[in-house]
Amino acid sequence: MDSVYTVETFPFELIAQAKHVKRKRGNNGGKSKRDLKDLVCAFDIETSNIPNIDQASMYIWQLQIDELGTIIGRTWDEYLQLLARVCDVLGENESIVFYVHNLSFEFQFLRGIYPFQPDEVFCMDSRKILYCSMFDGKIVYRCSYIHSNMSLAEYTKKMGVQHVKLSGADFDYRETRYPWTPLTDEQIAYCIHDVRGLVEALKKEMEVDGDTLITIPLTSTGYVRRDAKRAMKQVSHTLVPSILPDEKTFILLREAFRGGNTHANRYYAGRIITDVASADRSSSYPDTQVNCEFPMSRFYYKGEATMKELDRYINVLDKAVVMRVALWGVRLRDPYWGAPYLARDKCRKIIEPTYDNGRILECKYCETTITDVDLRILLDEYDFDNFKAFDVAFARYGKLPRPLVEETINYYRKKTELKNVEGQEIYYMKSKNKLNSIYGMMAQNPAKETILFKDNDYIKDDVPLSERLKEANRRSFLAYQWGCWVTAWARYRLEEGIKLAGDQFVYCDTDCVKYVRDIDWRAYNAQRIKDSTANGAFADDPSGERHYMGVYEQEKTDQRFKTLGAKKHAFEQDGKTYITVAGVNKRIGGKELERYGGLDAFNEGFVFREAGGMESVYNDEPYGYVNIDGHELYVGTNVLLRDSTYSLGITDEYRRILEKCYCMG
Repeated sequence: MDSVYTVETFPFELIAQAKHVKRKRGNNGGKSKRDLKDLVCAFDIETSNIPNIDQASMYIWQLQIDELGTIIGRTWDEYLQLLARVCDVLGENESIVFYVHNLSFEFQFLRGIYPFQPDEVFCMDSRKILYCSMFDGKIVYRCSYIHSNMSLAEYTKKMGVQHVKLSGADFDYRETRYPWTPLTDEQIAYCIHDVRGLVEALKKEMEVDGDTLITIPLTSTGYVRRDAKRAMKQVSHTLVPSILPDEKTFILLREAFRGGNTHANRYYAGRIITDVASADRSSSYPDTQVNCEFPMSRFYYKGEATMKELDRYINVLDKAVVMRVALWGVRLRDPYWGAPYLARDKCRKIIEPTYDNGRILECKYCETTITDVDLRILLDEYDFDNFKAFDVAFARYGKLPRPLVEETINYYRKKTELKNVEGQEIYYMKSKNKLNSIYGMMAQNPAKETILFKDNDYIKDDVPLSERLKEANRRSFLAYQWGCWVTAWARYRLEEGIKLAGDQFVYCDTDCVKYVRDIDWRAYNAQRIKDSTANGAFADDPSGERHYMGVYEQEKTDQRFKTLGAKKHAFEQDGKTYITVAGVNKRIGGKELERYGGLDAFNEGFVFREAGGMESVYNDEPYGYVNIDGHELYVGTNVLLRDSTYSLGITDEYRRILEKCYCMG
């Protein structure tokens, strides 16, 4: 792969001579049915902002054709010439695939040189392109970022390729460049590494998994989807169809769905806390999939239900329940409880509330949709003047199908057994990714609105929910309610950890509890070990130490810790400063904060200037021709990338709560 070419010098006959990967069936010559050239290719562009007009242009593109070489060009006209030459050497029913790492970015420029039709673009969301095609399907682009779910630097490093992404320390993205700007050998090498490394990573991954360009999954969850489908073939083919939700139940489940629990104890927020311990729950979501029970029958409607009736359904008949509830006179049982559960964004019709960073401390009235698991937490944390449950639906509890559970356990064992084993890095990475992806596959909205690229814009389809759900249920091999209960049980297990911490609780995030002073986790973990042993949820690492799903494991202690609310904290370990702030680069942000005083500077008003990331400005209409230094440059559709800052802030509402807590403290 040492050869670098221009469009004029590349031997295109090599593409014609390359073998193709045949499809197993249905090859009738349609653009979605073409055979693929057995060439792994990667395409990338570098862009630069144009001063004073808030536009951007491409100044170099590079295309890696498997091991045949790298083609480089500086203009879109050259690229269109290349595509024409490639199409000329392809057979009548052949296509060639170009992988692009973040296709959504390149697509914004490509749409300016090619009139994409709705059936040529597949969107996962607005401005999120999974794949697209040109020229009757002959040129196919796929997004390798969505495929890998990793940055290019991380992907090439973890795959152990020769051409890892270069650091770019000498490649200042802020420098203005044009197609006529001279580039150094080092800058050219940086560009070449991006496409060569991507090709090497994809080829290595395909070799490890025994995939071809036809069988390789388009998304990171595709690998798990393939394994799960295979596992579910061992289960009665009538199980899933018989329990899939109807439209009414699906709406309830969508309302009840909630992610991980993240919150800061208001009595510790806003101040520096020393010696903050952390305990992480091992494989939290996989643990619930193996050790907990899930709705395993169709949901039956009860309508309204009293608390006594709910108690019978949940605690006597062991039913999984989803319901809407109305609550009057809501208040915490313990006014000093540091992790209130009711979330503002999951409630409706809230009257006279008092909030703690988005959580309800008290209110006159609210409505929400919950599962029976959530109800257990609410009844433990809150008192109510009155309670009404309506739109109540219940199903039979049971374990997930054993073949699916075994897949989860298998990923966990491989991840545990291969950790830090030399030569097994790829297999460890893939097992870890698969373990984390099982939940994601269950939790995907099966009836999500389709986004179409039509008339040069992103629009939602107008298909009714009932039809989308019907089509989704026809294809489903997993039940959506399982994903709802995975997160519900994980929040319940996290709540158990928070309760053990009590007034020592400082902060939580999904599967982690931070606290001061010592907590004895042994009794709790003993129960989790018992459950995991019974269900096979354990594995031995290379040293022979046994690990169990669901136990709380002690992590490094933070010498100093400070939080300004959920997803907004900083801490010090071993003399280094680390941050977790939504929207701020962790690595850069920690170093930046350290330079300005560390945790002492982590206050309202602090501005992250280097770690604030990049802001994307989408220019959806061509700008036209501009004259720059005697050169005429056509500026089409583009994405302007510019530095963004992030200012630490808290709401007035949260500030009043913290001030009140300080006074009480």
